[in-house]
Amino acid sequence: MSDKDKKKKEEVADQDSKSEKEDVVEKADKKSDAEAEPEEKTPENIIEELENKISEQEDRYLRLVAEFDNYKKRNARLYESMIQSAREGLISPLLEVVDNFERALESSEESDVKSFKKGTKLIYQQLNELLRKEGVEPIDAVGQEFNPNLHEAVMQVESDQFADGIIAGEVSRGYKVKDKVIRFSKVTVSKGVDKDKDEEN
Repeated sequence: MSDKDKKKKEEVADQDSKSEKEDVVEKADKKSDAEAEPEEKTPENIIEELENKISEQEDRYLRLVAEFDNYKKRNARLYESMIQSAREGLISPLLEVVDNFERALESSEESDVKSFKKGTKLIYQQLNELLRKEGVEPIDAVGQEFNPNLHEAVMQVESDQFADGIIAGEVSRGYKVKDKVIRFSKVTVSKGVDKDKDEEN
């Protein structure tokens, strides 16, 4: 083979190699472009995705509803337990007062009036002490200025002892727990002295 033929053969080989490289680069570019382009979503794909999201939100909502329902039930049980404990705490000491009343009634036939009165007074003091421990206080009435936030007027009376608007008598005692009135005092309120009668006298 002549030098001329060898040279020609080498040129053909170089050209083939160059073509192969160009093909590889072109294929790589096409693959990269294909990967870069997002897959086009069909309406069916979009609907499916939306349905999945709706389903997830529904599940989350149902879980929250169940958790809130359990929370309300726990609070209701706790509240009922607190009420029950408060009842027991108040009723238990009252039973001792009831016991003392029963003893007093049983011995009333054998005791004289003075002893019975003394026993009844002790029970009354015991009951008042129990109320005091629970924060219950009587409302001052007689001699105080009438206060509609504390007192309930049942009638007005003439009085030479109390000025107009001052409470002259107490029909039933009122009570409060701290600053909250639980029963208003029923009272009679003085309207002072009738001036006409006073002048006549």
